[in-house]
Amino acid sequence: MKSELVNNKNSIFLVFNWKLKKVYEKMFYQLTEELQLTQNEIDVLLFLYNNSPLDTARDIARYRAMSKSMISKSVDSLYRKGFLSYETDETDKRCIHLKIKPVAIPIVEKLHEAQKEFFYILTYNITEEEYQAMETVLNKMNQNIIDQFEE
Repeated sequence: MKSELVNNKNSIFLVFNWKLKKVYEKMFYQLTEELQLTQNEIDVLLFLYNNSPLDTARDIARYRAMSKSMISKSVDSLYRKGFLSYETDETDKRCIHLKIKPVAIPIVEKLHEAQKEFFYILTYNITEEEYQAMETVLNKMNQNIIDQFEE
């Protein structure tokens, strides 16, 4: 029965997504303990580190598919820990830009190394041509999702 689920053309996406998320979180488990950070806090820090100039809670919600309440909780916690600061946008006072504080940079760099290791493991034995084809297909799938379900 298991092989039927995995071999089902439609189910493989769901199974792969679930496994991908589990392995990704496993890559950070030791660091969550060591650094006393939640996975959501790690996700916020890495998003801000990897995606400049996307630096608002709205950006994180849009691109990381995290709930606004979870982002707010994580941002508040990271602010209290001294890892984040924020600045009000000069043109739109409702918009808050999040910044990683210098004291947190060594921690975020450590997290980034774990993230790079995850992507290395994920793409091991994949040729450049295969990677390009995969990237093309995933971009098309992403656009299909945007066209169908987003603003």
